Amino acid sequence: MRFRNLMFAALLGLWLPLAHAQSTDPGYDLATGAACFLITPVYGAFKLAFAGLGALTGGLTWVFTGGDTEAAQRIWNTSLGGTYIITPDHLAGRKPIQFVGDPYQ
Repeated sequence: MRFRNLMFAALLGLWLPLAHAQSTDPGYDLATGAACFLITPVYGAFKLAFAGLGALTGGLTWVFTGGDTEAAQRIWNTSLGGTYIITPDHLAGRKPIQFVGDPYQ
């Protein structure tokens, strides 16, 4: 049990420097880091599934349009772009969470 707590604290410590925290309250920083640590795997699973399906769909679009790279690229940009990791800046509203990327990028 103690080892698991140490591992959790170590992993949480990897997230806290991402905060670029402007808060001076360590409790707030800890809570925000913990929330990111817990939310990112769930959000990331959905984002990776969406990106994988988009990559496949873009490839099929390219094949079935006779090599139309522009059409495939729009699908790839939309599905593969966006936010993959939730940071404290996202939770504080300083940075938007973009599940979908910009198709015309």
